[in-house]
Amino acid sequence: MCRSRGDGRRRGVASLLLAATVAACGGRPGASLDEDARRYVRLAVALGERDPDSLDFYAGPAAAVADLRRAPPPLPAIKRGAEELSARLRARGDVDPVEKARAASLVRDLAAIGARVDLLTGVRQRYDLESVSFFGIAPGPLDEPRLDAIRPRIAAVVGGGGRLVDRYAAFAARFTIPPERLQPVMEAALDACRGATLAQVALPPSERATLEFVHDRPWSAFSQYLGGGRSVIQINADFRLTIDQALQIACHEGYPGHHTRNTLRTSAGGGDPPERSVQLTFSPESLTSEASAMLAAEVAFSPDERLRVERDRLFPLANLPPAGAASQIDVEQLAGELQLVQAAVARRYLDGQLEFARAVAELEERALVPHAEAQIKYINEFRSYVTTYTAGRAEFAARLRACAGTAPSSERRWRCFQQESLR
Repeated sequence: MCRSRGDGRRRGVASLLLAATVAACGGRPGASLDEDARRYVRLAVALGERDPDSLDFYAGPAAAVADLRRAPPPLPAIKRGAEELSARLRARGDVDPVEKARAASLVRDLAAIGARVDLLTGVRQRYDLESVSFFGIAPGPLDEPRLDAIRPRIAAVVGGGGRLVDRYAAFAARFTIPPERLQPVMEAALDACRGATLAQVALPPSERATLEFVHDRPWSAFSQYLGGGRSVIQINADFRLTIDQALQIACHEGYPGHHTRNTLRTSAGGGDPPERSVQLTFSPESLTSEASAMLAAEVAFSPDERLRVERDRLFPLANLPPAGAASQIDVEQLAGELQLVQAAVARRYLDGQLEFARAVAELEERALVPHAEAQIKYINEFRSYVTTYTAGRAEFAARLRACAGTAPSSERRWRCFQQESLR
């Protein structure tokens, strides 16, 4: 998805910038790790200028990247710069464990930049290799017996006859927010997630996440971090969300999910490592960000608290009868467990083992994704990003259980979530 910038008159400027970028990445022998980190940041921003999908956010000084935004170097130059900087970092031989860990993390992110440039310039790897290149992991085999046991449990609640995905969709329609009530419900959901988070997490007084409603996007919601503890959460108003999905999205994109994590990682101002001012979309950092956000609602609310928020606050705002609220939450959480199937289907589809129509059918039948054409279009655009919210979520959940135990107190649940999501 490379976007061409400039015309023939700018090619001379771009060539000069290419030389400057490569030279800056080579650096001088005695350069500090912070200097190398700033070079990494510039490479990440340059990649984002060439392909906006590649950059989640840049929250550093505008002046530090103004030249790149005026005339970003070509993709091959960005990859060469990443390779040279990576070689330099690997040769550092840091002894201090903090410096050593930072350098290793930068090397992984620089490898992700190279892999993304390859993808943007036409190089296609098999799903698992691509996923490892970006995120450091690939989805493992599915536990088919466990997943097969989930679908009958959903069927028992939704009732009816015919295809299970259609029965699930009809059940969800009873709890779907009317379009004219979407904004007040989302605002209340975000406020509930924020209140639960602020009771446990110290955020800067100036932080704020605001909502914006958009159309014609391949996703249901997206959190754009602006820096300074500010985010804009875009909600795709074309999607028909249930009450439970609205709360899930508010916690995922806002509190204690993406907005909270980004704010905490960038709140120390001048004391932050330079690399924290930027986050690549396709990177190991993004894996942790997305995976932890998938569990944000479960951390924010106990099952009883979640039911009370939805039944007593959100259902009335949506002008929906609250009867069945508990069943709706149960079904949505069971359906969420089936998301693991999405990675398996994405792998076979992108590797050429499933054509579009069969991939749609498998998502509908095995993952209960209604009208799965939209999901396949998302996979076409974001490819192995599916790993982050499937295998990534499973890996993060295992880390959270190892830290907090199977029946943690609220305080321990929150402490472990912060520890694991920020490490």
